[in-house]
Amino acid sequence: MAKARRSRAQRTRVQPIRWLHQLAGLLAEVSRAERLGEGDSSLASRRLRQRMLLAQRLFDPLPKPLRANRWPEEVVWTALRWGGPALVLALWLHR
Repeated sequence: MAKARRSRAQRTRVQPIRWLHQLAGLLAEVSRAERLGEGDSSLASRRLRQRMLLAQRLFDPLPKPLRANRWPEEVVWTALRWGGPALVLALWLHR
């Protein structure tokens, strides 16, 4: 009997979370919310607004792993800002 339980447990697989499917569902909800009229007070529209408020509360201060990493952007802009004058200075000093 223990073998039967083990084999059944081994056969069941845990489905991984499909992040892209979840994101697609969220984007579809946002699209529906954007098309809502101001005066629409149906049950479906109220629930949709509630879901949007919940999503906004969850993502308004983005969690640290979801925040954009500013370091590469700063390096690129600093290099562009100082690259031109530094190149001119290097050419002048080379002469």
